[in-house]
Amino acid sequence: MTPIRVKSAKNFSGQIDLPLDKSIAQRAFILGLPTNNGLFGEDITSTKKAVSESNSDQAKKDLFLGNSGTGIRLLTGFLSGIGKSFTLSGDKSLNSRPMARIADPLNLMGANISLTNGKAPIEINPARLKDEFSYVMPVASAQLKSSLLLAALNARTKIEILEPTETRNHTELMLLHLEAGLKIEKTDKGNLISLDGAKGYKEKPIFVPGDFSSASFFIALGLLAPDSKLFIPNVGLNSTRIAFLQLLKEMEAQIEIKNKRIKNRELMADLVVQSSKINLKSVPNYLVPNLIDEIPILSVIAAFSDGKLKLEGIGELRVKESNRLEAIQEILSTLGVEYYQENDSLEITGAGKHFTFDGGSFNSFGDHRIAMCAAISAVRSTGEVLIDDIESIVTSFPNFFSNLERLGFKLINL
Repeated sequence: MTPIRVKSAKNFSGQIDLPLDKSIAQRAFILGLPTNNGLFGEDITSTKKAVSESNSDQAKKDLFLGNSGTGIRLLTGFLSGIGKSFTLSGDKSLNSRPMARIADPLNLMGANISLTNGKAPIEINPARLKDEFSYVMPVASAQLKSSLLLAALNARTKIEILEPTETRNHTELMLLHLEAGLKIEKTDKGNLISLDGAKGYKEKPIFVPGDFSSASFFIALGLLAPDSKLFIPNVGLNSTRIAFLQLLKEMEAQIEIKNKRIKNRELMADLVVQSSKINLKSVPNYLVPNLIDEIPILSVIAAFSDGKLKLEGIGELRVKESNRLEAIQEILSTLGVEYYQENDSLEITGAGKHFTFDGGSFNSFGDHRIAMCAAISAVRSTGEVLIDDIESIVTSFPNFFSNLERLGFKLINL
C-alpha cells in the first residue's frame, strides 16, 4: 500500500495533460491497429501485452489482464470462437468481478467458456460460433455489446443485437471507420446493431484522444477551486460518454468547449473550465449508464454545491473495481455532507459553494477513481487529506499527481 498526504494549492490556472482514452486504445490494440503516441495507463498496457501473447504459438495461452475489466471482457469475446484454448485472469480486484454477463451470452452464441464461481479466471475452450445469432441486451453494458460484436467479427459470423438503452458506442464507430459489415438502425425498441463478420475490416491507424473519464477529475477540480481556470486539450467527447459534461452544464457549470474536430468518427475538443456555482438537480435514469464511471466524482462536486443531487438505478456501482456505492458514502461521511442511500438510489444534499472541511483520512478501497476523488476533494479542505493507498491510480491515470504538482499541490508520500 502507498499512502499519501495531499495539501491543495489555491487560485491556480494551468494546462492538464491527459492519458489516452482507455476504451478506444484497448479496442484498437485488440484489433491489431496502430495508434498515435501518448501516455497509456496500465490497463491499456495489460491489454496490449495480452493481445500480443494471444498470437503466440503456445498450445494453451495464459493471459493476464491486470486490473482491466474492459480488456478481459472484450478479449474474451474476441478469442471465444477461433478454435483455440485460453485462460484469462487478472489481479485480485479483477478476479472478484462478475463475468457471467459476458460468458453466458457468448456460450449461447456457441462458445465454450467456463468461469471460476462466476468470475475469472476465464477458461476459453475450442469452439465454433453459430453462423447467425440474435441477442437482446438484458442490461445496459457496452462491454457485453462489444464482446459479442468482436466475437462475431473474429469468428466471421453474423450477429444482430438489440440494445434497448444506448451505451458507449466506441466499438461501432471503430468498425464503421474500418469499413466492417456493420449496420445500425434506430427502432422503437432501441438500437438494432447488425454485423456480418465475414466481411472483415480494413486495417487503418486509430487516433486516440485524451480520456474523458480522466478529464472528469480535473473538470471537477476547476469547478470547485476558487478563482481558478484550467485548460484541458484533446479530450474525447464521444456522445455516449459525456453525460457528465452535459449534466454539469445544465447545472450552470462554466465549461467552454473549443476547437471541435472528428478523427476516425470520434469527436474531440479542448475544454476550458472555470470556478462555478453548481445548482444540483435530479439525474434522469436514462443518463445513468453513460454516467456510471463519473458518479463518484460527481458526488464530490455535489458535496460542495447547492440543492440536491438525486441518482437512481446506480446498482452497477457495486460491481466495479470496488463497491463504489459504499465508497462514495464513506467519502461523503468524511466530508461531513448529508446524504441518503436506499437500494440502488442516492440523494446528496449539497453543503454549498463556500463549504469547506477540516481534512481527514480517506479509504481508497484499492480503487483508482475513489483515490482520485479523495485527492480532488482536498481543494476544499482547510487541512491535509490523507489517502491510504494510491497504487491503483496508475491503471488509468499515471500522471494524475504530476498534474496536481504543476498546479502547486503539495504531495507527501508516506
